[in-house]
Amino acid sequence: MNHQLAFIKSQHIANALKKIDAEEVPKDHQWSEYWICYRGKLYQFMYTVQLASTFTSTPLKPGEVHSNDSSRRYIEKLGYHVLFKSAQAVATHVPVKYWAGAYLFGVNQDQNMLDDFTLKNRWATDHNLAEGEGAKIYRLLRKVKINDRICVRALDRKNGIIQILKVGTVTDTSLIATGELGVQWDYNPPLFRGSKPAGVGAGNWWNSLIQVKREDDIDVIFPGLPRKRIARLAWNSMGWMQPSGPSGKSTDSSTHEGKHGYGHEEWLFDTNRLLNGYHYGFLEPVRRNQQHHAGATFDVWLYTMNRDTKKRYWVGEITNLMVLTEEEAKEVEDQYRQNGWLAEMEREIKASGADESGFSHWKGVKLFNVKFMPEELVVNEPYIELAASHPVVEHSRYNFSIFKEAYQVTEDQEDDFAFMPSTATSSAGVSTLKTSTYLQPAKRKQIKFLHKLLSDELAAVLRIDYGAANVTQEHPGGYNSTSIDIVVNTGSGLTFYEIKTYPSVRVSIREALGQIMEYCYFHNKVKASTLVIVTHQDINLKTKQYLQHLRTTLKLPIYYQYFNRTTQTLSSRY
Repeated sequence: MNHQLAFIKSQHIANALKKIDAEEVPKDHQWSEYWICYRGKLYQFMYTVQLASTFTSTPLKPGEVHSNDSSRRYIEKLGYHVLFKSAQAVATHVPVKYWAGAYLFGVNQDQNMLDDFTLKNRWATDHNLAEGEGAKIYRLLRKVKINDRICVRALDRKNGIIQILKVGTVTDTSLIATGELGVQWDYNPPLFRGSKPAGVGAGNWWNSLIQVKREDDIDVIFPGLPRKRIARLAWNSMGWMQPSGPSGKSTDSSTHEGKHGYGHEEWLFDTNRLLNGYHYGFLEPVRRNQQHHAGATFDVWLYTMNRDTKKRYWVGEITNLMVLTEEEAKEVEDQYRQNGWLAEMEREIKASGADESGFSHWKGVKLFNVKFMPEELVVNEPYIELAASHPVVEHSRYNFSIFKEAYQVTEDQEDDFAFMPSTATSSAGVSTLKTSTYLQPAKRKQIKFLHKLLSDELAAVLRIDYGAANVTQEHPGGYNSTSIDIVVNTGSGLTFYEIKTYPSVRVSIREALGQIMEYCYFHNKVKASTLVIVTHQDINLKTKQYLQHLRTTLKLPIYYQYFNRTTQTLSSRY
């Protein structure tokens, strides 16, 4: 007999996840006790399944989807990972701890309890909790809370290998006096197999129960962690568009940048070399656990440090950054070589004053280990200096750590403009002004390939609204061979669209303003009734207020819209 959800296939779930990424989850569906974990992000189980059904010929109403064991096992069979989180425990805001336990009982540790743990939804130990090792276990059990995560591990002592057999969420701690925890085991979790964690803080993995404390170990062993991470970039004074040379970088000869004067992440923002719409780059913190992260998707908060000044800056963020498999990295390397891009990169290293020798020897994931769509990159303009007390100061540059709210800083500085009299004593003198906590990046470059895509896709959408004959791309400006990205005849006037694709919204607006105003008003004319700046990124409240201020103060009909390439839609005018 077919399962009641048999009409829902894996692709329908994938479609639902994609739609959730593009839209907000309705308020009455925002909490759930069971979650689908996909590429490091959690999705409400019942809402996702109900949404998936809308992509079939048998759409379900919200009340018709049930989060029972049978339904979860069906979604598991489709290849998805499902995990449990207690709503009550989450409401208390108690930090989650992570634990690893053995699966063997008996004096000689030869009684396999895995099936028992699975069937009874529990983890347990048969140690005497009143003495010796058992007393140590009991002290640890008393620290366990509901919603903590626990794994069951097997050990290959000879080769120093651990195999994770099960992963789950603690649901009951009422029986710790008997050495037992209630556990809701995950459905279809990825299970780690690899070298036993070692070194300072790793814990003794030969013990029957340990708390896993190191962030790197937690990241590798426990799936379903928050997908927002933090990563440090090698210092670059060229906006991470190309190598900028040894200045500001580490001088530690044991590091790549210290030895060669450049880092492989120095092209991270140069999104002009695209393959299938993706920019491929490198993040050193990802490399440490490349194999584990392969295929996962993260949002990444980026910062850097100038080794000479010791100042740290928040640079920007990348959303939906995907970690490459070794196979994809090799394919990208081959394509870059065929396109002549690797040779260009090598010449850029040499031109920066860094040492390019050996660049051609780097292969695959040592050259490219991440990819993202250009529209997913947001660069601060300017970079924001981080205080000496900021917690990132304690962050190891090689860790791909989980983002914490304490890292967050506001990019909205107060406008404290006031005329400052010069302190110069002569016409050749130099004024001394107060030190800024912001760093202006190098001159930005537009993403040329994305500019063409945006123009074509936006024009197609506008033609649906206004008719093909009323929408013209690269419309002549009327003088000096100038051309306007898109002109639309709305029937009540002309609208000029100027497209910009800089990584920073503020730069796009700054560059577009003079251009679109000249197109409209040069030679003492008013050629359009509406002027619209279009980019691939949303804007914040202060930028919306700035555009409103221009309209109110200068009476300019200037607006901003962003084009969502995923949904092929144009935002409201701001």
